[in-house]
Amino acid sequence: MTARNFLLGLVGLVNLAFFVSPSMGDDTERFEDAVLYAVSETDGKATLTFDGFRVAPVSESVVVSDASGGEIDNLAKLTEAIGRAPSLENVPIGTVLGSELGDALYATVVTHEDEVVSVSISRRVERPLVGVSWVCADKTMTGGQKVISDALMHNGARAYLIPQIVDESDCDEYLSKLEGFVMPGGTNFNPKWYGETPYPHGSAKIDDARDVNDVLATRWIIEHNVPGLWICRGEQCLNVALGGALFQDVPTYLATCAHNGGIPYEQTVPIPDDGSPGLTADDPTTPCMPPHYRVHAYGVNHRKGRHSLGSPEKPGIAANSKFLLPIIGQRYYPSVITSHHQAADPQRIGKGLTVVAYSPDGIVEALEYQANDFALGTQFHFEYDTTSDDPELRRFGSSFFKALLEHIHARR
Repeated sequence: MTARNFLLGLVGLVNLAFFVSPSMGDDTERFEDAVLYAVSETDGKATLTFDGFRVAPVSESVVVSDASGGEIDNLAKLTEAIGRAPSLENVPIGTVLGSELGDALYATVVTHEDEVVSVSISRRVERPLVGVSWVCADKTMTGGQKVISDALMHNGARAYLIPQIVDESDCDEYLSKLEGFVMPGGTNFNPKWYGETPYPHGSAKIDDARDVNDVLATRWIIEHNVPGLWICRGEQCLNVALGGALFQDVPTYLATCAHNGGIPYEQTVPIPDDGSPGLTADDPTTPCMPPHYRVHAYGVNHRKGRHSLGSPEKPGIAANSKFLLPIIGQRYYPSVITSHHQAADPQRIGKGLTVVAYSPDGIVEALEYQANDFALGTQFHFEYDTTSDDPELRRFGSSFFKALLEHIHARR
């Protein structure tokens, strides 16, 4: 091969890596600044996981280049640089997940006919340590912690399974090294935190140890302005920890609204009273006499399934949202995962918090602590969308973790 032909070939490779060739047609996609997670093998073919949730087979003629100052110029070197994805089975509390991974590599990834044809690394970033809050006395991670930790690593972080916090000194020990924080969902809060006592269908299966852990952790994270996400019970904790209160039972609250004329009866569906769960995990469900009037409203069942954030005619996301609106990109979103029966009381919102989203029946769906760089609580479970078969839902779920990482990097 002549020197001239070699240079022409090299130029061709560079063009493939940095530009979309018109001859590739509409089946070519370009993903800018996408974090690379893993190179693995599926059915005997290399696949690349990138941009938080995307997975695509790698072309045998893939072009790999490194503009970050490294020397990654082929798939083997890229695989070695990314590192090995850790096992998420039987992981003990206190573990840092992602230590087997290298620095987070950000790249322009070009696919043609859904196959990766070029990867051009633009920057490498030390993976920040993001804490995943303690959940229960089990010595290994729960399913929710697993989903969250996996999403964090896919988006360029290491995940630290924070041990149980019982006093403020634990906060200094376990939280001071964090650059980010996520609190998963879980059980009901003891209503003593907001000056109430439990009532039938209200606060049940109470876990006082987790209440202490969550309140202390939340107050420390907010005070020290660590970027954070609070999910479902986590969002409720955000409100309680800052002096707010909860509806102990959303269906009971909605029934009261219907009785007082706030919700038309034709927009409600009564829920049969099958008895009240016990206060602790060991207490049985007992019949309620007389039965309680509880309802769903406007077609929303908060206990399970999906619902929208508002409607196209009446958007559910506030125009003054600082964190949620930039993530979703619009003031209405058609489908989020719901699984709860308690919620923040909009008449008793914690100090410094702003309500930024509602469901169609008026239940608070998101809170922001806007004085901080990034502090967002959502009643809905975006994290489980990262495991969906639907690419749009995976993108939606991943976008929250991506936003957290972007705010972490902006603070560095």
